[in-house]
Amino acid sequence: MAMKKRGMIFALGVAVLLSGCVSVEEIKQEADAGNVEAQYDFAMILLKKNRAKHGNEIEKYLTMATYARYLPAACVLASNILTERKGEKAELLLRAYDVIFSGVADSPDIEKVSSFLKRSCPGYMIGYIRYLDTAGYGEAATRLRDSILTDSGKYGFQDFDEKELRGIKTSCEIAKEKERLAEERQKRLAEEEQKRLAEEKQKRLAEEEQKRLAEQKRLAEEKRLAEEQKKFKFPYTDITNQHIKFYKHIFSGMSLEWVVREMGRNEVALGNNEMKYVGSYLTSSCWPGVVFFFGTETLVSGRGWDMFMQGSGEYSALPKGGLVACRITLPADRVTAKDVIEKYAGEFPGTKHSQSIKNNISEEAVTHRIVVKKNVKNITDILESESVSIEIVHQELESEFPDKQNGLDVSELNADEKEIIERLLQSAKIQSREGREITVTITDKILEKYFIGITDDVLEKARKAEEQARRRMAEKTLDF
Repeated sequence: MAMKKRGMIFALGVAVLLSGCVSVEEIKQEADAGNVEAQYDFAMILLKKNRAKHGNEIEKYLTMATYARYLPAACVLASNILTERKGEKAELLLRAYDVIFSGVADSPDIEKVSSFLKRSCPGYMIGYIRYLDTAGYGEAATRLRDSILTDSGKYGFQDFDEKELRGIKTSCEIAKEKERLAEERQKRLAEEEQKRLAEEKQKRLAEEEQKRLAEQKRLAEEKRLAEEQKKFKFPYTDITNQHIKFYKHIFSGMSLEWVVREMGRNEVALGNNEMKYVGSYLTSSCWPGVVFFFGTETLVSGRGWDMFMQGSGEYSALPKGGLVACRITLPADRVTAKDVIEKYAGEFPGTKHSQSIKNNISEEAVTHRIVVKKNVKNITDILESESVSIEIVHQELESEFPDKQNGLDVSELNADEKEIIERLLQSAKIQSREGREITVTITDKILEKYFIGITDDVLEKARKAEEQARRRMAEKTLDF
């Protein structure tokens, strides 16, 4: 109540002062008594009289009103400190700013506060805005900045750097921009994730489609082979129920007679010395470098083959026989032994690998000082299981220049000798490329064992027949 009465007395005193009836001393007394409006008015009177003379007193009363959170006093105090550039008054400036910015931030009528600030100290509005933002009143700083930009023409501010003012980014705007960028990034990441999932789905579907088509192709191929195998004759299904695929659609155990009729009679020959059993081998112009080995239960003479070719007589049908082995010859300049071993190891899993090497070393005198030492390595790799044997035979050529036993150094050779060696080396490389081959022999061990047994029986019968014939001849001789 007393404060209200003092305010009324002060208001009356200001009116009297303006009419010449209230003295400056009476206003000072009200200011000293704690009336914030009197403090502000008394400071303004002194400011108009002589700023330089009454500077300390002006600051005293403005400070008192500012501490009482009187906005007009805080604005003038901040303006004075900034004008005089008093660095030691930093804390007082912060207090004034706090009052100013709190008023701007908390005032329900931001436009009135902004207008007051613009009229009171327009030259420091950018500083106010920056501090307001730093003090945590970002929304108020944004509104104040926008208000100044809107009303700058109305007030005709001369001290504003409009470009600088427009360049101010308040914390709330930065936060909103960060939030916007975060949302965009989140959206982009979501889109990228969605795209990645779509690509993965598409890739998975493509892979599934490929697998489906591959499975269809495999089933179709199996069906085709099954249909083909219905045409084939396998006379030894009681010996082995699992036929080994040798070459393309050719399987072990296939009938000798059927294969000969299908592939052409003129390419069939009698078995040679390398066969361990009675039989024959067959080649086809359709498959160069491929030889099929058949075992038979009866030895067929050359005349028998000729009669079979003519399709006449007792040999119009071949004796019972089946495919035991297949030999494939590959050019070494197009495929390596390592590739061949890996291929058949994959086709016949469970086989064990072994290797044997035989060295064939030779020496050749090129000149009276130079001896070429060559080593042809005959290598046999074997992949073997209980049912199949794959023998891979190949060669490697090694050459050594010059004769190290005589202590001859390459640096001691003359130009002609070096040229001779170079030519021989090139020749050796060419020969090793063209002359080498890789021979693969695949054998059905179960059928081979069976036909070896048949051969032993045939040979034993032949031996006994020969012995009986010899005995009969001896008896006839005795009868003479």
